[in-house]
Amino acid sequence: MDDFLSTKELGEGKSLHIASLSRQSIIECEAEHLGFDGFFVFETSETPGSKGINILGKVASFDAGVQLANLLSGFRLNTA
Repeated sequence: MDDFLSTKELGEGKSLHIASLSRQSIIECEAEHLGFDGFFVFETSETPGSKGINILGKVASFDAGVQLANLLSGFRLNTA
């Protein structure tokens, strides 16, 4: 994991992240079809028996990642 845009603690040892991931992490999650660059939305878990990283998706652009991070943090942009 290189660049984090956002991390949200979910409780019970789980967190939601928007960040870039290493090529190896993407391969280990069997998510090569998403490509290796850009920012991913993924969950991490510290619970015993978990896979560690669960990639949920990929944001369309850096700006989309920032907007999603803002939404997760409760920050609202005034677009008017």
